[in-house]
Amino acid sequence: MMYFRRSTTVKYFIAAFVGAALYCEWFIYLIQPLYWQRLECKTHDQSCTKILFIADPQIQGDLAVPPPLSYLFNWDSDRYVKTTFSMVMNQFKPDVLVYLGDLMDEGSISTLPQFHSYVKRLSHIFNIDYPVIQVWIPGDNDIGGENEPIKNDKVEEFEKVFQQPTVITFKNISYYKVNAITHTYPKKPESGDNNLRIIVSHYPVTSKVAFAQKVNNEIRPNIYFCAHDHESKYVEQKKDLTQRSVQRMLTGDFMLHVQFDKDSLYEIFVPTCSYRMGTDSIGFGAAILENNNQEMKYTVLWSPKRFPYLFFYAGILLLLVVYCFIYCSARLAHNRLNSVTISDKVPLLERI
Repeated sequence: MMYFRRSTTVKYFIAAFVGAALYCEWFIYLIQPLYWQRLECKTHDQSCTKILFIADPQIQGDLAVPPPLSYLFNWDSDRYVKTTFSMVMNQFKPDVLVYLGDLMDEGSISTLPQFHSYVKRLSHIFNIDYPVIQVWIPGDNDIGGENEPIKNDKVEEFEKVFQQPTVITFKNISYYKVNAITHTYPKKPESGDNNLRIIVSHYPVTSKVAFAQKVNNEIRPNIYFCAHDHESKYVEQKKDLTQRSVQRMLTGDFMLHVQFDKDSLYEIFVPTCSYRMGTDSIGFGAAILENNNQEMKYTVLWSPKRFPYLFFYAGILLLLVVYCFIYCSARLAHNRLNSVTISDKVPLLERI
């Protein structure tokens, strides 16, 4: 231990690690909002509504990685989503939160105690300190349906835990929860719905032609929002779902302007908010409805990358371990050499 205290190299390693931690765990979250598009309500527009879309957090379950590594991995991924979510909430201050499914990575294959423990983690991650409307919909990782059968017990449990109607209305906006996994959708009220109608679904809807036609004819939505693909893009088409074109929304200063009195119908894909999904394009969808819900602005509030910083941590620790190994080996060899040299100078009788 004396050698470690005397080594300035080790001190440099420790200083580099502390500096990197301060930058990666604190400073990066302070400067990230400087790269976002400004998305604010006009002071005179009382009808303005801010909506935040959260897609595919997919918090890691108990089966992906065995303990004790699972504790570290789950802690870091949960903390990342919680930190970026808090950063967005503090800056954007939305009126409505829409969770677009795949909340858990192993919800569909979990036991009920595991399912409830994942829900508890979600409540800790998405902790909110002011009143806000929340809309929750399931994804295939929550209830099954992609590479496995739909789990009816998980469908029922999800509805019990996130007990909500299939249509949620706030400030003359109706959010219709369409489930393109089970091919179910709410009916429009017999008296009609004169609100702005937003369809929210985990799976994309308009690409499923037969199902989309039923939904479109029944609800007559003004716009669709979905997730699942883990990337940011939008589909622009005619209101009869013809003449589709797909546009990607890459990181940068992109802002989508939508006017609902035109003949275009949009389906917007919200990117994942988790770094575990194998993409560097991570963020939260943010929309502002203004001018009495006649216009919408949409952008992505991008999150800082995570994997480069984790690799940087690993690199510093690896260099520190290698240095310590070489340093200790050199000191041990030096001590042995000194011992042999000294013993050779001692007379034979004294050594006996």
